Amino acid sequence: MTFCLNKTHLVFLCIFPVEFGLIGNIKLCNLHKVREPIIRTFSILIFAVLFCFLPFTKANGATNQLLDKVQQIDAEIQQNMQRFNIPGMAFVLANEEGIVYAKGYGLNEFEGTQRVNSQTNFKIGSISKVFTSLAIMQLRDQGLVELDVPIKQYLPWFATKDASLSDRITVRDLLHHTSGLPGRLNAHDVKGSDMNLVSSQLEHKLQNVRLVASPGETYEYTNMNYDLLQLIAEQVTNLPFPDYMSQKVFHPLGMSRTFFATGNQSSNSATGHRYIWGNIHPFYEKLSFATLGSAGLSTNAEDLGKYISFLLSSSSKGNNPVLHSASLTEMQHAAIFDESIGHGFGWDITGNTIEKNGGLPGFSANLIVFPGRNYGFALLANSKQNITDEINFNISRILEGRSPSYLSKQDYPSVSSENKIILGVSALFTIIVLLMWLPTIVLGLSKKTRYSFKKPNLFIILICWVLNGLILTGVLYYIFYLVPYESGVPSLDRLTIAPDFVNGLIILSVSYLTFSISLVCKSLLQRTTTISDSRK
Repeated sequence: MTFCLNKTHLVFLCIFPVEFGLIGNIKLCNLHKVREPIIRTFSILIFAVLFCFLPFTKANGATNQLLDKVQQIDAEIQQNMQRFNIPGMAFVLANEEGIVYAKGYGLNEFEGTQRVNSQTNFKIGSISKVFTSLAIMQLRDQGLVELDVPIKQYLPWFATKDASLSDRITVRDLLHHTSGLPGRLNAHDVKGSDMNLVSSQLEHKLQNVRLVASPGETYEYTNMNYDLLQLIAEQVTNLPFPDYMSQKVFHPLGMSRTFFATGNQSSNSATGHRYIWGNIHPFYEKLSFATLGSAGLSTNAEDLGKYISFLLSSSSKGNNPVLHSASLTEMQHAAIFDESIGHGFGWDITGNTIEKNGGLPGFSANLIVFPGRNYGFALLANSKQNITDEINFNISRILEGRSPSYLSKQDYPSVSSENKIILGVSALFTIIVLLMWLPTIVLGLSKKTRYSFKKPNLFIILICWVLNGLILTGVLYYIFYLVPYESGVPSLDRLTIAPDFVNGLIILSVSYLTFSISLVCKSLLQRTTTISDSRK
């Protein structure tokens, strides 16, 4: 085991020469020539004894091993940023003693000049949930919230279509995503920040919702669970949610640049980016106040490093002023399993990790903690791409002493296969329409052919009109009603999480509508050939 000088030693070393000089110059009567060497020798002995007994900081061997991995992690991040056109990223590695390594990479904006650093803020999407759950557990420790009582005790207005079922939903069900509320639900379209105004809109939104299962039975991830927890926190504290979180969570943890993204972008904040048909573009979205608890946080690498240290040190060293260690342990306990992944209070839990990823249009974020290995890290990106999750896995491999996997651009295309299929089908309909009408147009220009519409027969009515009309209705229903409904947005154009998909569906609907109308018109069109008089 090696040791390092801590701050106490450095201060002592700075002060002692001054004191030593003062002591060495003491002159008592005329005996100073005799006493000076004795005093100097005695001072040196005192210094040696005190210095040896000052508390040393142990240079943790595990920390040194982590630092040895830093260059490889840097290379992994920068290589993939270049390969996949990621404008900016930030990384932090921390243990229970504090931040081991933190660094920013690239630019805040793709064509900008400001560079990302370890204090650059990124939006972290659903990682916000693990802070909201911490606040609820904090309120439980204070006796303001009980986990196993129906949420109607705090939100009397709460009810779904089947009130007998929704009356049984508890605070614990919201934390575990076992409320039975459908995954499509969210509060993205809820306006205002006043608690009563938000509550009335959510009451209206929920009144026709059916639960997918009885409360406590099935894991069903939905943002609405944490949007409701935000309201519960406001109800019992009588404080706006951002104010409570700042006063009771962020400030005590030293997370000085962590806040909810409710307004204009603050200084040194990254701009979000998305691939749109293979090209990277800035992508902006303003979040609703009602969604802050589920997806609204903006933070940076350094602040997340402090949070990781809190998670590790509180678990190993007992209670922390922010949260009792028993409550923290309860949060990280898997109470329900979805295939091989367990779920705690906002966390995804495996055999070795507690972790959470988050994303918004334009941003990706990953937070992963290894309690058994006493370290954790966070990776932030100002680009919404699946590849950022894979970089996260590679960093885990590097820290474990394994080689990272090569991430090929062919395996992670900038335009997904689904969107390519949508474009391909749209192109097919467009080609069919062109082939359908091209001969008609050519013959019509020759002035030897005239066209008129005939009276439809039963076959034409059934096949070209009725069947085609039903298919067209189904296509438009899927695109403009079912997709927004399942995505939890009021209309297709509000589906900002997937711009290529939305644009592709709009192109598909236009191309199929053109094909459908062409089919109907073509079925009624009859051609008449004009015979010219050769004697003229």
